[in-house]
Amino acid sequence: MADGRLALTPEKARALRSAEGLASKLGFLGPEELAGYLPRRHEDRRQGWHPREGLPEGPVHFQGTVTRSKLNRWRGRRCMVEVDLAVGDEKEALGDSVRLVFYNLPFMARAFPEGKRVAAYGRIEEKKGIFVVAHPETETIEEGREEGIHLDRVVPVYPLTEGLNQRRVRSILYHYFKHFPPKVREAFPPVQDMPSRQQAWQTFHFPDTLREVEIARRRLAYEELLGIQFSLKVRRSAREAIRVERPEKTRDLVQAWRESLPWEMTGDQIKVCREIDEDLKLARPMHRLLQGDVGSGKTLVAAHALLRGLESGSHVALMAPTTLLVEQHASSLRKIMPKGVLEIVTWTSDSKPGPAGLFPRITVGTHALFAEKTRLSRLSLCVIDEQQRFGVKQRAAFLAKGERPDLLVLTATPIPRTYNLLLHGDLDVSLLQEMPPGRGEVKTHVRDSSAVEKIWAHLKDRVQAGDRVYVVVPRLGEDVKDPADEASVKRTYEQLNGIMGKGRVALLHGRMKEEEKLTVLDRFRTGVISVLVATTVVEVGVDVPEANWMVIDHADRLGLSQLHQLRGRIGRGGVSGNCVLIQRAGGAPARERLDFLANHRDGFKVAEEDFRLRGPGDILGDDQSGLPRFRHARLPSDLPLLQKAQEDARHLLADGWESWSGLVEAESRARADFAAN
Repeated sequence: MADGRLALTPEKARALRSAEGLASKLGFLGPEELAGYLPRRHEDRRQGWHPREGLPEGPVHFQGTVTRSKLNRWRGRRCMVEVDLAVGDEKEALGDSVRLVFYNLPFMARAFPEGKRVAAYGRIEEKKGIFVVAHPETETIEEGREEGIHLDRVVPVYPLTEGLNQRRVRSILYHYFKHFPPKVREAFPPVQDMPSRQQAWQTFHFPDTLREVEIARRRLAYEELLGIQFSLKVRRSAREAIRVERPEKTRDLVQAWRESLPWEMTGDQIKVCREIDEDLKLARPMHRLLQGDVGSGKTLVAAHALLRGLESGSHVALMAPTTLLVEQHASSLRKIMPKGVLEIVTWTSDSKPGPAGLFPRITVGTHALFAEKTRLSRLSLCVIDEQQRFGVKQRAAFLAKGERPDLLVLTATPIPRTYNLLLHGDLDVSLLQEMPPGRGEVKTHVRDSSAVEKIWAHLKDRVQAGDRVYVVVPRLGEDVKDPADEASVKRTYEQLNGIMGKGRVALLHGRMKEEEKLTVLDRFRTGVISVLVATTVVEVGVDVPEANWMVIDHADRLGLSQLHQLRGRIGRGGVSGNCVLIQRAGGAPARERLDFLANHRDGFKVAEEDFRLRGPGDILGDDQSGLPRFRHARLPSDLPLLQKAQEDARHLLADGWESWSGLVEAESRARADFAAN
């Protein structure tokens, strides 16, 4: 390297040394890796602003000539530099003025001599009739100068670490790439009508136009989406390669049970049960996702799957994220399962079942089911409810309790089409969209904070008439830092105690002991108490058919899907319900969002709107299986790009993907995910 550096011009040598220092600071092996240190966004600083246009809303770029530069000093070594610019081109040098202000930076007075042409970028304020911008980014304009780096162009904004600033990073990268154009390894196949990876990276650092930024972003987004889709395809391929021997059926449980049900299954339920039966005939394990709206009858389908698993004489288990939900599932299964031919037990951190008896057993449990000491002999079928609350490793640990068991995962959170393409390339997906008969209609009303007293008074009348009411508040008292913040479930509980009378109101939140929670819910279910004031802990696992009123205070703090889930707790007993959403903040956008929920009952439409408004989360991680926090992809607007990536991933897997190094990591990770299965 020393000999090569001697052959460099001083300018190139300086650029290389600076790039090596930056690479070391960022933890890269060498400056050549800086090509992958991509900006997180871009700012268009080309459009000039002039004072005659009035006060702008955001940061603006402008140019002018220095007419005055003054250093003001005060006691305590405090100072302020004022620089007046006559804005406009050189012919307009005596035009309208803007004042640049720099606090406690005395050397800035020497940087702006009178007559100097300067470009500036910052947020303008108006003070005493003068346009002022504090600490703007500036750049000197000199005749014959090279292209600007920080102003008068589309400017990259980089992610920073301690000890770095945008100007320094931008300058280092600009001069390094100018002398040493990045050489990027093409890890993905060429794509028609898209630039190569090298072209995309190079453009993304210092583009000429926003259109160039978008073209490069689409290529980078495609790579992100292709990597995820390929990983999901490999997962599916690895799963389908597993072979299992299915034992002969030793008993018939399903047929008699189906005939004994006091109601008819919906068409969707019959269809999904048929899909499960077909899966259980194959020589590979079932991996099926069942998604359905609140109250669509997922428990009945899960019961069908559990009974099918028991027909071969093996063990089956259902896992749920909370003790409340475990107890709810166990209670529901005991009501609908055939009597006297099987045993239903619960397994949590506080309660463990005894030895298996004469009857086939269904175990319903929490995370305790995949603890090291948990023994589930001959586990052939696993059902996971609220699957999005379990991570990849947790699900794998549960499945590892059996010998390649079948898997059915349930979610009551409707998943938009975009989610399905992202999350479930490795699963077969079933939908329950048809509601069983007997569900009451739930009307949703949006009110602002001025209506709170009327709402409480109306609830008091409803309670006296025998109704049962949920009052949901997003936050627990200890979480409220500002005493003026009314979003406290404990404060609301105390308030309603005074209105409704003691003994009629109970409190429920996630920090209570499990025994306390179950006791409170049992009192609410049996009508001993009429009003349950709770946090969002009641979102899942609470089934009180008699409850037909819900008030959600500070509804503007919750997402649409979560509000829809909460709303699904009422109207379950055949009686129509009313859900009142109290908006206390957020203005017109929040009101528009809540009005959307009030006008739509379809959970899938609600989920699509929620996804459009809030964007994606995190996927394929070890801890949580949400949606990816993409760096470049923008969903749902990039849905066509996602569909292309999905199709290309399928072709790559079939046509020799090994030649593309960018997919090797995705492939190895996907296979590792299935190692425990």
